Amino acid sequence: MLNRVALFAALDGRIAEAARTGRILGVLMLRTQRMREFDLLFGYEAGERVASAMRIALDGALRTVDEVVQIGECDFAMILPDLHDRNHAALAAAKLVRTLQLPLDIEGRQFLAPAAIGAAVYPDDGADADLLCRHADIACAEAASGSERFALYASPELPDAFAHGDLRDAIVRNQLLLFLQPIVALQGDRGARAEALSRWTHPLHGAIAPEAFIQVAEQTGLISELTRWNFNVALRHAAQARDRGHPLALSLNVSIAVLQQPTFVEQVLGMLRFWNVPTELVTLEVTESGLMRDLAHCERMLRQLRDHGFGIAIDDFGTGYSSMAYLKRLPATELKIDKTFVLDMTRDARVVKLVGSMIDLSHHLGLEVVAEGVEDAETLALLRGLGCDHAQGYYTGRPLPAEAVLAALESGARY
Repeated sequence: MLNRVALFAALDGRIAEAARTGRILGVLMLRTQRMREFDLLFGYEAGERVASAMRIALDGALRTVDEVVQIGECDFAMILPDLHDRNHAALAAAKLVRTLQLPLDIEGRQFLAPAAIGAAVYPDDGADADLLCRHADIACAEAASGSERFALYASPELPDAFAHGDLRDAIVRNQLLLFLQPIVALQGDRGARAEALSRWTHPLHGAIAPEAFIQVAEQTGLISELTRWNFNVALRHAAQARDRGHPLALSLNVSIAVLQQPTFVEQVLGMLRFWNVPTELVTLEVTESGLMRDLAHCERMLRQLRDHGFGIAIDDFGTGYSSMAYLKRLPATELKIDKTFVLDMTRDARVVKLVGSMIDLSHHLGLEVVAEGVEDAETLALLRGLGCDHAQGYYTGRPLPAEAVLAALESGARY
């Protein structure tokens, strides 16, 4: 059961208490690895029994004052009050990783539930529940790719002089650049399509990593302005391509913070009317993990957008809290398989079977599938053979400045 409301309610109370006492509060996010593979092999009921056994193991490893909240099929958040320092959160995460390295006894059978855990602490890493959880999530993603399987949140490494005002100035003065990365059809010719990506070259510090300035935008309230800039510039180029006789379909990224704004639907419709771009040419991408923060509200907003004709893509599928069961609730038209799966396809036959199962299940739900992270011809051939609808990655096309893409379309090149 998803329990974001309970998690945030508990965190709000604990944060208020920590603010009064001056004590440190820890938040841990735990994601179980390869649960989709487990579900497909043993069934969803077996997955529920694993979750129950994990909950018992976590409760046994934590203090009585700590709280455990289940936030996904086999994913948990933990609230650790009254810590002596931030390193105690990392020690707790390390202990839990060791606990889950032991086999779980499920009806007489032994199962391993490898997990990654990220930690963030109040007040260093955030002053409210949402920011603490997001930062713990970021640390969890880092832990998933590391050998220790746990990580303590660290702010992105940015140039010392980089500031919130620099990003605002770059947006206002139109100093950002729009890049487009092709999304290639694998089952017949479907026309040109690309994902719109914002890029920023700081006048003093050079290229700033997108994940860094996007995170700063989310933390400082600039994400709405950044999204409007990205949408307007992308739609302007789509309008230019259309006027030259080369229709260009777009995939546009939407953060959950922007999607939750009451006026978002009308704002995006207004931009499309201004540039005279039909909604049928636009797919809005939302991340799986972001959706799970507030599934009910996101479902309502996405349904409104779908009713207006937008495509809806679930991005980074396989990295968040959801399962295939939740996809039935969402008015999605497309699923994007995360590159962490796709990159392993040529090295592990089990991953090929897993990706094939994702594609088949998505098709049964009426969804098209985009595979991200396609880096070579062998992977592309495997995906085409599995019936995958689209591919995206450096092998099929690197991101290019939008003007270069329009020039390529004008010259008749496939994009």
